[in-house]
Amino acid sequence: MKHLTLIIVVSTLVLSCQKNIEIDENRLFIKGGIKSGLVISKVKDNRFKKDNKSFPLLYSIIEKARLKINGEGISTTYNYGEEEHFLNKKAFEYKSELYFNIKNDFYEWTLEKPTSNKTYEKLPINLEKEHWYIIHNITFRGSNSYLRFYINKNGEFEYDDLKYVMVSPI
Repeated sequence: MKHLTLIIVVSTLVLSCQKNIEIDENRLFIKGGIKSGLVISKVKDNRFKKDNKSFPLLYSIIEKARLKINGEGISTTYNYGEEEHFLNKKAFEYKSELYFNIKNDFYEWTLEKPTSNKTYEKLPINLEKEHWYIIHNITFRGSNSYLRFYINKNGEFEYDDLKYVMVSPI
């Protein structure tokens, strides 16, 4: 009986543990919710010796799209520099999952490179194989963080967990 209890407890813990961030060709998941201002950039590796094992520190941005929360009944305020959204005067519930190829209620994209004034219901950047990407401006547990990922030739997404932007207090 002790073993059965142990198996149930361990199984529950393993199944309830989810990464802080997950991404594939269809969706982005961020534990705690996806907030406005998130930016996805497709980058070009400008290194002489190309390597898909490490992020290129020498790169240029090919395309860049910014996510924003907008729609009927949405209002925005700033509290100590932090953007807060409300839906019909109630706190907005940020979604943990955002889909790239279908419309997400109250979420829309703008293309920043190349510059466009148009808004998009779906991610306006094609996620292509053998390219590096960066997701900036991820608010996670009150801190600014980012994710670098690579899509290999098999279409698999290779990435680590979130990395935090370190700011000096000076």
